Amino acid sequence: MPMKGLSLRSKLMLPVLIVGAFAMVMAVFTLMSLRDALIKNSIDKVHAMVDAAKNIAVVNHALVLDGKLTLAEAQERTRDAIRAMEFDGGSRVFAFDEQGIRIVSDTEENEGTSAWKSPHTQSMIQQALAGGGITYYRGARTLNGVVTTQNPKAAWSEHFAPWGWVIASAAYTEDVQTAFLKRLATVTVAFLIAASVVTFAVRRIIRDLREPIDRLTQKMMRLADGDPNFEVTDQDRRDSIGDMARAMKVLTHYERERHELQIELRQLAFTDRLTGLQNRTALNDQLPRAVEEAMSKNNQCSLLIVDVDRFKTINEILGHNAGDAVLLDIASRLERAVGTQGSVGRLAADEFYIIVPDVEAAGGLPQLIEIIQSHIAVPISVGGETISVTASIGMASLPKDTTCAKDLLRFADTALHVAKEAGGNLARDYAPEMSEDIAARFRTEAMINDALQKDEFVAYYQAKVDLSSGEIIGAEALCRWRNGDNGFIAPSTFIPIAEETGQIVHIGEVILRSACTFAVECNQRSGKQFVVAVNISARQLMYGNFLATLLQSLQETSCRPEWISLEITESLLLTDSGMVIDTLNSISALGIEIAIDDFGTGYSALSYLCRFPISCLKIDQSFVRNMLEDPQQEVLIRTIIKMAQGLGMKTVAEGVETKAIARRLRQMGCELGQGYLWHKPSDADALLHRLPSESAKVFASSRVSA
Repeated sequence: MPMKGLSLRSKLMLPVLIVGAFAMVMAVFTLMSLRDALIKNSIDKVHAMVDAAKNIAVVNHALVLDGKLTLAEAQERTRDAIRAMEFDGGSRVFAFDEQGIRIVSDTEENEGTSAWKSPHTQSMIQQALAGGGITYYRGARTLNGVVTTQNPKAAWSEHFAPWGWVIASAAYTEDVQTAFLKRLATVTVAFLIAASVVTFAVRRIIRDLREPIDRLTQKMMRLADGDPNFEVTDQDRRDSIGDMARAMKVLTHYERERHELQIELRQLAFTDRLTGLQNRTALNDQLPRAVEEAMSKNNQCSLLIVDVDRFKTINEILGHNAGDAVLLDIASRLERAVGTQGSVGRLAADEFYIIVPDVEAAGGLPQLIEIIQSHIAVPISVGGETISVTASIGMASLPKDTTCAKDLLRFADTALHVAKEAGGNLARDYAPEMSEDIAARFRTEAMINDALQKDEFVAYYQAKVDLSSGEIIGAEALCRWRNGDNGFIAPSTFIPIAEETGQIVHIGEVILRSACTFAVECNQRSGKQFVVAVNISARQLMYGNFLATLLQSLQETSCRPEWISLEITESLLLTDSGMVIDTLNSISALGIEIAIDDFGTGYSALSYLCRFPISCLKIDQSFVRNMLEDPQQEVLIRTIIKMAQGLGMKTVAEGVETKAIARRLRQMGCELGQGYLWHKPSDADALLHRLPSESAKVFASSRVSA
């Protein structure tokens, strides 16, 4: 088992058990060695006694040879000496002749008798005659008055040839075994006592470590689960656990602050800053749960989207502060109208959403909508002015329309568009036939994705002409979709959908890069600066990381910034976005011209012309085409030109189709013209083909005189 899989207790006990097992093995090995040593010592002692007895016989035999003693006297003296030899509480030395007759025995009565019948005696005598040595056998013994047989015995015997004696002595090895077992028992008891003491101490240590670690672990788990609300103990300890506890205290403090900040950030993320209502993020979180709950309870759940009619007009006439005040008032009215029957949130600038989790409990949608409209219809006082506000409402329900939260939002939005297109101040419930338009949009969206992969989006260019000289001094890059199956698809068919889905960002990148490449080619041919204008949507500028894309396109195509002009719509000026202002300022700082396209057709806020780095106004063709027949149109154009001149801006007139219109525009002071009078949009090669001959001279056929 890997160490990481063991508990703290097991990890602490493991080295103790290893050391204990090692100590036990060493103790047993030592005792076994001791037992062997004791047996050897006992045998050595017997051997020494036999040698001593033999030496006595040798000495006495020498006295016989010297004539100092007779043989009988020498043998008697030897017997007396051997009889006196006793050791280990009763062990003695014996002597036999070669036929097994006892010469020295444990008692004098046995001396002279034969012991040859005993196989043990025979084996000792045979061992002695063979050169001497040890013999093992089992014999009888008397111990503490008790006679036992078959006791293990070890005898050492040697032959004293001059006299024909066999001198022997024996020891009982069970005495050694008994001594060994006693010592083993002593060691075992000591080991068990020591093991018990160590185990007790280790258990105390384990408990002292495990309990605080368990407490810290439990609190760490609570912290991991997002609950920092607990007290950390064991901080007063002066060991590593105390260090851990103090670190845990600091971590808990920061985690508690982070948890509180996370709650606050979540509140901010899910709350609209202006109205205090829930925002789109909250809707994306809340709507799927409301749908799931309604399905589980078989309830009808509805989503309503409420859009304030003509809100941009309120902003334009009364200002953004007044517009914010209107939104705050509408938000409050919607909350009062819905009450506890649903939840209200702000979806976008002038759009609100209402989730009704149980339509039946709310009294039905018709009644709820009537209440909402009656609350909104009450006039609002803003900045000393009293205004009447209406709202359009789109709604979708489940399970009638769908069981998908995303589809519910999309269907309600579709119904809202139908209500708006019908004139506003209406409520429309989603109907199945509306899906046809949605399906068509989906098909177009899929075709756009396919077209991006196949590089079907190309840039066509329409020349811009200097009205004074008639020279081509620039061009506008226009997006064209050259579909392999359907040929050219009109921009009005796919641009709005691309704007809605965000695909316009990728399309815009393709056209921007093509325009940069074209600008480089034109400026390499022309002796004068040739500027290519590119239309940039609000979606590109606000959400497409546009500045980085622009810089990359310029760098990779080697295009100079002054060869590019960016055209934006007036609606972008009304965003009041610091990011947009910073981005436009950064673009202008590069030396790129920024123009307002279709000026005069949107919600013009003239004060913003000074706030943004605008250097050119493009007069929309809807003013230009009928300017000679409609004096009011001419007045508007003249006013725009004078205003632009006063602000130091250039003007470009779009949709110029006749020489008379071109002449009048030049007389008014308009610098540039663009239209079918000079050039219809064409691909890059077609326009490049005209530049060498026609950019160096005026259009003789279309030049206008004063």
